Formats: sequence, C-alpha cells, structure tokens
Amino acid sequence: MEDLSDLVKGLNIKSRQLALRHETLKNDFDKLQKKQTEAESSLTQQKQTILELEKQIQILTIAKSIPTGKEASIAKKKINELLRELDTCIDLLNSKTI
Repeated sequence: MEDLSDLVKGLNIKSRQLALRHETLKNDFDKLQKKQTEAESSLTQQKQTILELEKQIQILTIAKSIPTGKEASIAKKKINELLRELDTCIDLLNSKTI
C-alpha cells in the first residue's frame, strides 16, 4: 500500500512541477511575443525613416545639380536659345502645312 501511496505522491509532485514549468514557458512565450511585436514596430519605423532619408537625398542631389550664379545665367541663356530655335522650327512646320 505504501508503494501505491508513494507513487501517487510522486505523480502529484511531478504534475505540480509540470504545471509550474508550463506556466514559466507560457510567460516566456508571452515575453518573446511582446519583444517580437516591438521589434517589428521598430523595423517598420526604421523602414519609414530610410524612405524619408532617401527622399531627402534625392532632393539634395537635384538641388546640387541646379547651377547657381554665373552658371545659372549661362544655363538660362542656353535654354532661351533652344526655345527660340524650337519656336522657329514650329513656325516653319506650321507654314509648310498651310
């Protein structure tokens, strides 16, 4: 009879240990899920920051490519010349079609 009583006590102890282990693992799992959620949120934020920085880089690159000072006036003159030539070509095409 003592053997049976000892066996029941042993099963009782092991079931309590198993329940404690289950609770510990459940808490660990919840913590890991929370960390994963935070990491995903951080990753999303970092991706957004990268996109914004890439846009700023594009804007700065374009801004640097725009000539300033003397170069700007030379570029404007060249553009005006090209526009006059284009207008002349359009006038010639219009006069030939009439």
